[in-house]
Parts: sequence; C-alpha cells; structure tokens
Amino acid sequence: MSKKIRDGLFYLFVLLFIVGTVLISLYASGYKFNLSWPLRYNRLLIKTGMIAVDTLPRGAAIYLNDEPQSNLSLNPFGQEYLTTAAKIKNVLPGEYNLRLEREGYWPFQKKINVYSGQTTFTENINLFRNDKPLLLQASSETEAVLSPSHKYLYVPATRAMITLKNNETRTLPASDSPASWLAASDRILSGGNIYGPTAAEDIDYEHLIGAEATDWRLDEANGRLYYQNNNSLGYLKLSDKASALAVSGQIINTYEPRGDNIFFVTTGGGRVAVKRYSFSSQKTEDELNLPTVGKYEFHNDGVKLLVLYDNLNKTLHLLNPDNLQNGSQTINNIISWQWIDDNTLLYNNNWEIYRLDLKTGKSNLLTRVGEEITKLIWNGDSEYLIFASATTLNALDMRINASTKFFQADKIAGASLDGKSNIIYFWARQGAETGVYKMIMQ
Repeated sequence: MSKKIRDGLFYLFVLLFIVGTVLISLYASGYKFNLSWPLRYNRLLIKTGMIAVDTLPRGAAIYLNDEPQSNLSLNPFGQEYLTTAAKIKNVLPGEYNLRLEREGYWPFQKKINVYSGQTTFTENINLFRNDKPLLLQASSETEAVLSPSHKYLYVPATRAMITLKNNETRTLPASDSPASWLAASDRILSGGNIYGPTAAEDIDYEHLIGAEATDWRLDEANGRLYYQNNNSLGYLKLSDKASALAVSGQIINTYEPRGDNIFFVTTGGGRVAVKRYSFSSQKTEDELNLPTVGKYEFHNDGVKLLVLYDNLNKTLHLLNPDNLQNGSQTINNIISWQWIDDNTLLYNNNWEIYRLDLKTGKSNLLTRVGEEITKLIWNGDSEYLIFASATTLNALDMRINASTKFFQADKIAGASLDGKSNIIYFWARQGAETGVYKMIMQ
C-alpha cells in the first residue's frame, strides 16, 4: 500500500471520527435530523423531546402512531420493546397517538403533544381489567350497597346481607321499611330494628315505640334513634330507652339529625321551609324558605354542608348548617353527584359531568358523552370516576381526563365501589340472567 493511500485512509478515518463524534454529541444532547419530505433546511436539525409514561398496573406495551417502541440495546439477536414505566427519548416534536396495551386489560389511547427540549408526562394512567363479572346472587333489579368497612354487601330486593369474604348470606326478616347501613358500623337499620351479620347482634327498638312510627334514623354519636309519628318528630335515647318529642304539630317531609340539631323540611301555611331545631334551646332557631313545588330529601353525604335534593325538579340545595340564610347554593338539572372533599363536588346532568369548586363558585365541564348518565362513583385512592348509564359502566381517569368503557350489558343499575380493593358491585341483566355481580377493576 503506497504512502498516498495510507495518508488518504488516515484522513478519512479522522473525518469519520469527527463526524461520528458530532452526531453522537448531537444525539446525546437531544437533537435529531428531520429527513421528512419535502426537506426544510431550517428544520433539518431539530431538538427533540421526551415522553415519560407509566401505568397502574405497570407492564403495558407502548405504541406511538401504531409503532411499538423499542428499547435501544446492543443485543444483535433480538429486539426489546418498551413497557411501562418507561421514558421514550429523542422524539421529534409533534402530535402523536399514544396507545398502551396489556394482556387482560382494556387498551388505553390518547393524543399527546411533544415539544422541543421538554418532557411530556403521561404518568399514573389507570388501566382497567377486561374480565367477565362474577354473579353473586340472582335477583330482580336492585341496588348493591356496601357496608362502611366494605366487608358486607346488602341487596335490598332480597334483603340479603352477603359476607364478601366467603359469600355467606343472611336474609333479614321481611319488612316494608327500607334498610340502610349505619354510618359507623357494619349494622343495618330497618324500621326500628338493627340487624348485624348474625341474628345474635339484632336489636328490636320498634316494639318500644310502636309499628305506626316511620322514617327511623340513628345518630350513633349521640345515641338517639329518631322517628316520625303523626306529624311529630320523636327520638328514643338508647342509654335508658326513654322516648321524647322534639318537633310536633308540623308536616315533616324529610329530616336529618346532626349533633345538637335536627334539620327538617316542613309544609304548611302555603309555604315550604327548611328549619333547624336546637336541643340546647329546645326550639326552632333558624329557617329558610324553599320553592313550594318540590319533593325534598336530605342526603347525609358526610360533608360539612347540608345536602338537600329536590327529586321533582332535579335540583340540589347546598346549605350552611350554621346559618341557613347565609351561604346556600343551588345547582339545577342535576341527576347524581359525588364529593371529592368538603369544597369540591362532581355532578352530572343527563350527558355531561362537571367539577364544582365551592370556594370560587366555578364549574368546569369534565366530559360529555352520548348516553344518559345515571350515577357517579368517585374513587379517591386511584383518582378515577365511574359513571354509569342504563347499559354501560365507564371509568374517567381524572389525572389525564381520559375515559374507558369497561362493561356493557342489557341493563345496569345500583353500582357500589370498594375503592381500596378496586372492586365494583352492581346489578345487571345479561340475556336471561339477572342479579348482583362482582367485578375486579384493576
């Protein structure tokens, strides 16, 4: 080999080294050549962006514009594909269709934008199981109501209390009185009777007052069992079984005991009003007039405000318990609602879901769907909202504002969610089979 050829090869290797070093440095710094046609010389070298993506659960395959994303490696015998959690580097700026797939789960899809020199975060994405639900009990259309501890499920149509750990069922005695879980225990109040998971825990208070008493409610903190009887509102002190009247001579439509007060809606004299009775002063101390045409019902949602719903006009009245005249707020055309905290309310009309900030009074539209929404259920642990229609169950991931339809049947009703275990219970009709089902969400 002549000296001229050797010198030429030397300079060629030097040039290739310099060019390679520059290219590697540019790539390491986040730059990439944009060779899309037609070429634009002012856009030939572009600073790229990065996508950080994570899911719950992890292990989902990542696709950008239907292309699986590879893990750059020096393995010549195979290609590794990225799964969550992962960071996709050196992505040209622009809009991409991100798709995530994991076996046994519904796929996730969302449009994202990548910007030069920035990281696009799409993390904490909830993936939902694509499983068939398990039938717990056959029944006509009903609710599925979880106990406060989520250890038991009550089915009103069959008056069945189901122990979820082993699916053992206790059928409560027949009664025309509605039943509901007590707020602080796994016991059910039906009429003037309290039922536990076993018959040995049952307590009969109804015989002390009489079968003519209706609309029983227990204030567990104060040990008072309230009831209505002949235009009066009375209570039974559980400590000594003594009964007394609180309000009499008024037509009471609905009421809610709260601490040292009872709030009630009364009709008379051509008007409808919500009033506050104080045990301390033993008199009515505050009241607020309501629209005369309405069908009112208190909802004990566990928040500071009083929640009064007009079932006839689909109107929600939020009242200040310390001053009924001050701080009241009305939301019209509302079908169902869920509280995130004392100052944040999620609610829906027929087709839209909103988020209301009570501090600012601002309401923001979260999503609009093509089917009538019947119920909302909030999961604060994973920050997703379940919304049900007459035939579907859907989950709206609040972190990224993306929804997934995870179940469909001929008819669906009465859903309840165990948020910590991510298990939903609901009634459904699938063909000839109807009953209460259990379904794992994640």
